[in-house]
Amino acid sequence: MDILFEDEFIICVNKPAMVLSQPSFDKKRIPVKEQFEIIRPDLKDKLFLHHRLDFETSGVFLMSKSKLANKPLTEMFTNHNFEKFYLCLTRPNALAAGKKVTCEINSENENIWIIKNYMAPAKGMGGGKRRMISVKSGGWVAETEFKILSTNSLFHYIQAKPKTGRTHQIRQHLQESYRSILGDNIYGGKSADVPRLMLHAHRLEFQHPITNVALKIEAALPKDFESCLHKV
Repeated sequence: MDILFEDEFIICVNKPAMVLSQPSFDKKRIPVKEQFEIIRPDLKDKLFLHHRLDFETSGVFLMSKSKLANKPLTEMFTNHNFEKFYLCLTRPNALAAGKKVTCEINSENENIWIIKNYMAPAKGMGGGKRRMISVKSGGWVAETEFKILSTNSLFHYIQAKPKTGRTHQIRQHLQESYRSILGDNIYGGKSADVPRLMLHAHRLEFQHPITNVALKIEAALPKDFESCLHKV
């Protein structure tokens, strides 16, 4: 697990896909913090979680090493003081927004669009699964900006920049764009052509919670993502 940034207050690692962000009832699945503590026993019981990525999502993952950083980091996430950039491979469909969302297409570039909606958990999923849906009201406000970086007959290569941080926000918003992420079995992207959910947390930009230095932390694409990206 690569270290992307570390000082006395915080640490950012490149979380591999198929690793949990948080502990679960399945003790065979060791979450990222515990896995990292095996690599760095000097940090055992000294790391604090502030960040969450889905099990199949790879990329930049932030933890704190000092209690001094906990309160400001919590406030930063609450106030959306982080700029998050994700990369994904999606179905190569034309844009066709759902009825319960607002879709704003950039007037100067049709490959840039913003999806806004209210999100809420779907009922009756079962099996420990969770799925978010669009609702007319009563849910949580969610907003994501998308940009197509390249496209071919197999996929769109897309950058996603969430303005809010709702569960499964990027995945649900891309489904609402008729461009589900490849490998997403919950949000319409089921595909035998990819090994997993093709979503990667590429970059995190923020001011350091203690020093106020501007940071830009990037995680390189994992090999399985790179392989799919260059399949054509």
